[in-house]
Amino acid sequence: MTTIDGAAGSAPAKPSEDRANMRNNLLRGRLASRVLAFGVLAGAIAAAMFLGSPSPAAAQSAPADELFNYPDTVLNGIISAQVSTPLEECRKLCQQRSGCAGVGHSPKNECRLYANVNGGQRDVGSTAQTRSLIPNYSDPTNPPLAARLEKLKATDSDGHELFALSKEAFTRNNRDVGMQAIYLAMQRGNQDAKLDIARWYDPRTFAQDRVDAADANKAGRSYFELALEGNSQAQTLLTSLCQDASDGSSSRANAYGGFLRTTYCEGSINP
Repeated sequence: MTTIDGAAGSAPAKPSEDRANMRNNLLRGRLASRVLAFGVLAGAIAAAMFLGSPSPAAAQSAPADELFNYPDTVLNGIISAQVSTPLEECRKLCQQRSGCAGVGHSPKNECRLYANVNGGQRDVGSTAQTRSLIPNYSDPTNPPLAARLEKLKATDSDGHELFALSKEAFTRNNRDVGMQAIYLAMQRGNQDAKLDIARWYDPRTFAQDRVDAADANKAGRSYFELALEGNSQAQTLLTSLCQDASDGSSSRANAYGGFLRTTYCEGSINP
């Protein structure tokens, strides 16, 4: 007869059961490790996606020293301070404080600084200025450069407005919009855009912040093509470029190749 030992009343395990339990414990351990590893990987991927994707609000924010302008508007949000001061001083107060999301200014010189802006409404005579676009509201008088670029891509057929946008973008240190706008303007036949880009490559006016290296041939070709189209400024620049290229004592002599001299500097472009 088999006896039952122990307070729990369990029978001694057989060797075969011991092996089965060990095998099951090992399998469970491996499964747990794989689940943990998968969880860590999934978390890392999610974090990378989150960190790598800018939020829509960030893409529509003004530079630190600039505010979007909304005339005849009063803001809805959390007011952090209120003083009596002219509009220009009110704007400066906000620009100088990183925690300022916007300002509201009334005709009575009442200046409100906002820690948070969640909307706006019409109020004739009032002025609002914000770091980010007001959600679900009309466009500011100075909309984001990128938004203006997208609009002009569809509407500006001769590149005139695109060229003006490029100059504004460069002035506001937005190189990405500036480069896109000026090259698109050139592609649409805008002579001013083509002339500016040619100057970037011209060894005499090389723009290191716009192109990788000076290239007299690129500059000469653009001047030549524009001169053929009747652009007198380009013809003057081509003439002076060729004169500089033929001057062996020029400090830029090494920047000129034979191709420039024999292709764009021989003969006359006049009929």
